[in-house]
Amino acid sequence: MATASLETFSTRLKNAQVRLAMIALVIMMCSTCTDVALRFLFNRPIHGAYDIVEACLVVFVFHGMSASFFARKNIVIDVIDSMIGVRAERLLVRLSDVVSIALLVLVTTAMIAPALQAYDYGDRKLELGLQVWVLWIFAIVGIVGTTLSAFGLLFRPLPPPRAAHGETGEPA
Repeated sequence: MATASLETFSTRLKNAQVRLAMIALVIMMCSTCTDVALRFLFNRPIHGAYDIVEACLVVFVFHGMSASFFARKNIVIDVIDSMIGVRAERLLVRLSDVVSIALLVLVTTAMIAPALQAYDYGDRKLELGLQVWVLWIFAIVGIVGTTLSAFGLLFRPLPPPRAAHGETGEPA
């Protein structure tokens, strides 16, 4: 029962983060295209377009990561998978889940000090004057959500083993 609720929570969290990342991507694309068009046609670019894109990029990256971790679609080097058995391969998948969580926690803790410094010093973006610590908050919340999504993997069943070790049947 608790596993099902954790699965539901991590799925909803991942979906919310992906939606937020999609919104940030659309804002980045629209502001960039509009800025280029206005600059070319009327020589009147959007004031602060660079800051808008930079802020949306933070949201896109740190909230978009959760989907790849949740689906176990991050970069995998499977050189030894063909040399080991299915049980050892499944153990390596679980080990990679644990290592991913540990590294995400490490990155999260490393982000706290610069975020506090940006808050203490009152750093601001050049064009819009947006306070930098706000971007750090979006980044930290995004990576915490990614960590929680990755943590949900520990309680999900592993995918079925690949046929004939390495042959997925999918076209390359």
